[in-house]
Amino acid sequence: MVLPPIFDPIVNAPKPQKIVLGVLGLATIVAAAYFLVLSPLEIKVDQLRTQNESLQRELAQARRIAADLVRFRVEVAALESKVNTLKDKLPTEREMPTFYRTMSDAGIQAGLGVSLFQPKEGVTKDYYVEVPITVNAEGSYHQFGDFLERVARLPRVVSVREMKLSGQNKPKNPMRAEITLVTYTYRPVGSPPAPKAPR
Repeated sequence: MVLPPIFDPIVNAPKPQKIVLGVLGLATIVAAAYFLVLSPLEIKVDQLRTQNESLQRELAQARRIAADLVRFRVEVAALESKVNTLKDKLPTEREMPTFYRTMSDAGIQAGLGVSLFQPKEGVTKDYYVEVPITVNAEGSYHQFGDFLERVARLPRVVSVREMKLSGQNKPKNPMRAEITLVTYTYRPVGSPPAPKAPR
């Protein structure tokens, strides 16, 4: 194969110059290959390596969360059980009329002469509503004790907030009491305000 005349100076050059030109040509080819092929591949490899490290960290975190998932589920189940137990002790709005009747019946069964049993408007808190109940009754000391014992045995939470006892000249009912009881209704977060208690 005959080379074009442009290459004659290279072909006719002395051997040391041909070696230098060959080395320069080879260096040019290697540099061009590096900058045009290998350098972009290195950048891509670095990006993939960084992405791989990030994914490895996320995977390790996901494995830690998965390992704790069983423990979290057990804790959630225990908390739900506690909430359900507490909700069982707090009447809902629908259960309140029956609950009021039960409390009123406790006074009558204890032998008290109940002259007033009046639920008041509830006070809304975060997860519950406090419902005060005013009870005016007449009876003996033991009858009042029996009434409070019956109220304490109710499955729902009821507490005595205030109690005023006064004596009176009636042999059958020697004492008069003004008692403020408080019961509570469960109020889920975000629920509308509680309706006003019946008067």
